[in-house]
Amino acid sequence: MATQGDLAEDIIALPFVNVSKTTVDSLFLFSCAPKLLLKGLASGARGMLGLGRSRVSVASQIAAAFGSKPQFILCLSSSNGVVLHDNGEYGSYFVSGVSDSLTYTPLVTKVDSPHEYFINLKSIRVNGKQLSLNYKEGLGGIKLSTVVPYSTMESSVYSVFVKAYEQAAVAMNMTRVDSVAPFGLCFGSKNIDGIRVGSRAPVVDLGLQSEMVKWRIHGRNSMVQVSDEVMCLGFLDGGLEQKTSIVLGAHQLEDTPLHFDLGASMLGFSYSTLMDQNTCTDLGLGFGFKDSM
Repeated sequence: MATQGDLAEDIIALPFVNVSKTTVDSLFLFSCAPKLLLKGLASGARGMLGLGRSRVSVASQIAAAFGSKPQFILCLSSSNGVVLHDNGEYGSYFVSGVSDSLTYTPLVTKVDSPHEYFINLKSIRVNGKQLSLNYKEGLGGIKLSTVVPYSTMESSVYSVFVKAYEQAAVAMNMTRVDSVAPFGLCFGSKNIDGIRVGSRAPVVDLGLQSEMVKWRIHGRNSMVQVSDEVMCLGFLDGGLEQKTSIVLGAHQLEDTPLHFDLGASMLGFSYSTLMDQNTCTDLGLGFGFKDSM
C-alpha cells in the first residue's frame, strides 16, 4: 500500500523538568498523513509521535536543537505516561534515583529495519525454568514496539512458552478457563491474590545478552484482566513469518522506565515501577517519582 503526506515545519514548546522554564524550537519537522495510517492504533488516537532511530524523530530533533546527546526516557502508563529528554542543563533526570535501578543492554541494529529498536534474546524462563527452544538464524531477538498493544511471539516459540506458562500457572493453583479472543490462554481470576506487581502469576524472565542480564515480567505486565472473573496471558501468536522471537508490546512495557541512549546504542530498563508502588503517571514534570504512599 502506497501513501503520501506533506512535510512541514512548525513551532514546538517544551517544558523543562522541575524548572519553571519553557524552550521553543521553531524549526520542528512534522508530517501530515492520511487517517488510514491510524488504523489499528488505540481508540481516539489522532497521530503518532515518532521515536524511531532516524534523523527526523522527535528525540533526534530535540537533541539537535539543544546540541545534546540523542537520548530520551520513555515511561508508558495506562493513563498518562511521559517522554523526557535529558539535556543535562539543569541537572540530570537520572539524579532522581530511577537510574540506580536501571540495567543496560545493547541496542541491536538490523539492516532491514534500521529505524526500529531491537535487543538480544538468549533465553526465556518461566518461574525459573528455562524453555527448551531451537533458536535459528533470524530468531532469538526482541523488538520493542509501542504500536503493538500486546506482545507477540513467533509461532514455534509461542507454543513452547504457552505450554510452560500453563504448567507453571496450574502449579500455582490457577484454573484455566475458556479463551477470550484475541488471547490464547486464560484463567479464572476470582480467587487470585493481588500483589504490588499485579496478580500473583508465573514470573517470566527474558535473558538478554547474558544470563546475568534479564528483563523480568510480573503478573501486572504479563496478564490482562478481561473481566471481573477472567484474566488472560498477554502474549499472542505472531505467526511463522515473524522475524524476531518476541515483539514486546505496549502492555508489557507499561510502568517500566526505559532509557534509550542512541549515542551509545544502549537501552536502560528497570523492573516495573509498581515494585515501589509507583506508576509512570507519577513521573510527570516533577523530579523523579513521587514518594510512595
